[in-house]
Amino acid sequence: MYGQFVSPIRHSERPRVLLVAPYFLPAHYGGAVQVYHQLLTRVRSLAPVILSQRLGGQIAEMEKFDLSCRSNYGYEMRRIERFDLVFRSDSRLMERVLDSVRFFNMTRRHWCRTIREVQPDVVICGATLAAGWLMSRIPGSIPFINYLHGEELAIGGESRLVRPYLFKNQLKAIRNADLNISVSRYTANRAADLAGIAKEQISLLPNFVDMNRFSPRADRDQLRQQLGWGTRKVILTLARLTKRKGIDQAVRALAGLRREGKLSSDWLHVIAGTGEQEKELRDLVDRLGANNYTCFAGFVDESRVPMFYGAADIFLQTNRNLSGDTEGFGVVFLEASASGTPVIGGIAGGTADAIREGITGFRVDSEDLSAIGKAVLELVENSDLRDKMGKAGVEIVSREHRVEAAVSKFEGLVQGVLNARVNFQAPVHSGNRSYGSTN
Repeated sequence: MYGQFVSPIRHSERPRVLLVAPYFLPAHYGGAVQVYHQLLTRVRSLAPVILSQRLGGQIAEMEKFDLSCRSNYGYEMRRIERFDLVFRSDSRLMERVLDSVRFFNMTRRHWCRTIREVQPDVVICGATLAAGWLMSRIPGSIPFINYLHGEELAIGGESRLVRPYLFKNQLKAIRNADLNISVSRYTANRAADLAGIAKEQISLLPNFVDMNRFSPRADRDQLRQQLGWGTRKVILTLARLTKRKGIDQAVRALAGLRREGKLSSDWLHVIAGTGEQEKELRDLVDRLGANNYTCFAGFVDESRVPMFYGAADIFLQTNRNLSGDTEGFGVVFLEASASGTPVIGGIAGGTADAIREGITGFRVDSEDLSAIGKAVLELVENSDLRDKMGKAGVEIVSREHRVEAAVSKFEGLVQGVLNARVNFQAPVHSGNRSYGSTN
């Protein structure tokens, strides 16, 4: 039951890894959650435990996943009340101050209790902005690693009261970590610049794809029929519907092409996903008169995501940079490429590591509607180019972004940190460590 902590699984040989991932329910979260889930279901030399939060989740679904997680996926799930500090919109300053004090005290207690009960050999902070402030409360004998994705490095934020404190401690955690892992060169460079450390102190572990899930589909026409899209060709956008994904710009660019008579009604724009910008996007499509050419597919369960990529002819997500809040890598581009679908993304963030310009797709300035339109037309009008880029995407992902290679490198990085600690010896849970200092 939630609110209770079960006894930790004992492993006599494998080091215990505590991974902090505040938003963790693989069926509902993309990006970093999928990265962690794919890694931890495959590791063999480590004993993973994930620590997440209950806040904002569907409790019944969380309970079902958590209880079956160990047997289905090989790692243990634990949850504390929250990592997020959320204020009521109508709360006053003093109420927010008191809420902040209660939040930090409660979360710190839950964190210290988790450290005592799990007795990890290494901690991985998978969300440095939300949890970086807790890293200073790990006993000195336990090394810790930051796993950096890029989005968490945005300086801006809604809370002027708390954000500066979290950001300051995030950078402190990056400086003090035994190892920082980054998913892209962009993220590594940004983290190094913000924290004031050498770029060489950050190890690259590019995002990856399970090619048993994502691969070219010979039944593309049948899939489109199955999904209700008929015989039309499909430009797919699949993402959380937020402003930094640049979906509104994609909608505007496609509408412009239609007004100019350059994009026929044979092409359908499918927008898959949900998020805070959904109403705004629906209203925009309505104002532009694009309802007959646009399909909002809503939430797509992870089990059906490969089907969407497989049914598409072009993948379009013109991500943008909003005061540092941007795409740290863009694993969706790899998933589309692995499915044999050419991609168009924004130039913002770390997409250069996910998109090979002119080879697997195009990168464009999301603020330049003509550039977006030009890239779309180049693919729409040239089926041979679509086929060529699709095949190149499959080949490059297969060679450089397979999940199996990423798991091997991940295990090697973690073991390297453990081996660097002189006092690390296996078996690790001999009871001779002191965890009381976390109080």
